[in-house]
Amino acid sequence: MGRRLLILVALAGSSASAQRVGAPTDDDLTNLSVEDLFQLEVTSVGRKAQELSKAPAAIFVLTAEDIRRSGATSIPEALQWVPGLTVLSVDGIRWTISARGSASLYADKMLVMIDGRSLYTPLFGGVLWDLVDVPLDNIERIEIVRGPGAVMWGPNAVNGVINIITKKAQQTKGGDVSFTTGNQLQGSALARWSDGSDRFAYQIWTKLEDRDPASSSPGFYLADLNELVRQPQPVSDLNTESARLGFRMDGALSDQDQWMVQGDLYKVGGRDYLAYPIALTTVSDFANSHTGGDGGFLQAQWTRTASEGNESTLQFTYDRDQIDYGFVAGSLNNLTVDFQKRLQTSGRNEVYWGVEFQQYWDDTESQRFFGFNPADSVYRNGDAVLRDELEIVPDRLTALAGMRVDYGSFDRFQFQPTVRLLYTPSASQSFWAGFSRAVRTPNRFDREMQVDQGAETVDGVPINIEIVGTPGIRPEIEESLEAGYRIQSRQRWSVDASTFWSYYSRLVAFQKSGQPEIQWNGATPSLWLLLPEENAGSGRSYGGEISATWQAAKNWRLLPGYAYLNESKWLAPGCEWVLDTSSPAHQGWLRSQYDFSRKWQADLMARARSRNLPFNTPGVLLFDARVSWRPSRDTELSFTVENLGGRNVVETYSEVPFVAIPVERIFIFKWVQRF
Repeated sequence: MGRRLLILVALAGSSASAQRVGAPTDDDLTNLSVEDLFQLEVTSVGRKAQELSKAPAAIFVLTAEDIRRSGATSIPEALQWVPGLTVLSVDGIRWTISARGSASLYADKMLVMIDGRSLYTPLFGGVLWDLVDVPLDNIERIEIVRGPGAVMWGPNAVNGVINIITKKAQQTKGGDVSFTTGNQLQGSALARWSDGSDRFAYQIWTKLEDRDPASSSPGFYLADLNELVRQPQPVSDLNTESARLGFRMDGALSDQDQWMVQGDLYKVGGRDYLAYPIALTTVSDFANSHTGGDGGFLQAQWTRTASEGNESTLQFTYDRDQIDYGFVAGSLNNLTVDFQKRLQTSGRNEVYWGVEFQQYWDDTESQRFFGFNPADSVYRNGDAVLRDELEIVPDRLTALAGMRVDYGSFDRFQFQPTVRLLYTPSASQSFWAGFSRAVRTPNRFDREMQVDQGAETVDGVPINIEIVGTPGIRPEIEESLEAGYRIQSRQRWSVDASTFWSYYSRLVAFQKSGQPEIQWNGATPSLWLLLPEENAGSGRSYGGEISATWQAAKNWRLLPGYAYLNESKWLAPGCEWVLDTSSPAHQGWLRSQYDFSRKWQADLMARARSRNLPFNTPGVLLFDARVSWRPSRDTELSFTVENLGGRNVVETYSEVPFVAIPVERIFIFKWVQRF
């Protein structure tokens, strides 16, 4: 990896003489006021540009400046500072990310997108965060919607939507290089070049990274789905290397027609320390294993704006990933075609409609205790959406009603409606409320998995335990009530608060009752107990989130936040959860952004959460700090310390066989140079 970084440094140095034209400067605190933040435009609620203060949903925006000042080196690290979002590190490479409960390694009730391209995989459900990477310098903002977003974005947007929006090529004209190193992120290098005009611009970039989050750390596993096991030897090597090459082109055929094409290729390779179950809960086979993947995506989008209230968008995306874990491997393909239309039918009414088609196909290979039957599969889904937005009282009261109808290979017809009201008594206040129904569709894991969970001894007789999917499993359903209030007081402060109550039905569990079966391996019999997945659970969650911005002084900003969650689940007799969730009841955040001058900035950050009872992880208070120096307009040097107190604490556990590594104190040095 070090040799590749040296090559990239040489390439970057060869372009140092290039002149930077139209270089954007990062906003400081004096350029982005509290009022600007309150009126920031978002697109993830209604799939159109609208002021954040008038969006009838619980939405938070992480700006490019927020990301830069956090010192984050990856998207999950940046998301740690979003009030109401649960972001927990499994091992520094894999993450648990969810909103309003149901947090697990593959949080299957969160829809994550990049520029509207879904990262949700029908293989496991959720996002393979260890394979996802977007250069943070390419991100314009991240919009996080807490609560159902199914009507606008489709199935699996149950508890929330994360939409990562990248910069247009016109916004990054010129050259950029950055180099990062530290005790865990041992080396990261990014080079980017953009050029063009308002009519056409292009961007190309490449990134190399070498990350090792384990330094003789203890490792922990969940055996038998609820028993904690510490591995016998310290984990000394989880080294992961990655290389990426990407491009983006933005153009305008006319004043009405805009287009965009982007894509990337990547390769990720590393090591894992896995625990394969043998005897529940006491004996596991610990083994080093290779892990990683390669692939890429291609995305094209065309937008036609015939008039201010008449807009059409057509989008095509294709993703291909070749995964290689110690327990399963395979190729995953995902093709999506999406058309959306927004039409202002009168001065007070807007109609939105759209259709989408998705085809997913894979070919998997069982590596050890895990597999799919059949090994390959094809999944198709089509949907149609219709939404109407009516101003009942101009500039005061707006009502929205929408319905999405989905038809899929796994779940047939599903209906996802929403009704929302927005009341704006003044330009500085808004109230909103809504009801929504959203579904989490079955995935390949639910329907066709075969997981050998090891053996259990009953009266001296070993019985092999196997979890199996159920082809007839049905979608999980959420019905949610939400309400929120926003207020902004001149240029000094703003507050955004929301509350929710959600009921879940058809939650997936596995049936533990039943009698062992005799299976023959040649002339040798063995006892097997099959545990099929069933829609045997229900649940309820309620709580709220609040975040604020306070301009304490011209050069000092404070951003506090707090979230409360009460989550309960109920099971049919004889059932257990496939995996419990790791969402803490209480979470708190505080960021302090202080500008000594235009050259020197300091950031202090704190996040706290209460004890997590299902996983028995402790409550914790963690502090981060960052200082940056800009000796010139185009140069920035920064130093970040995460977990200042040096508390070694396990944030969450993973499904077997991945190891959980305690967080430790992390040092990060970064240099950014623009040309």
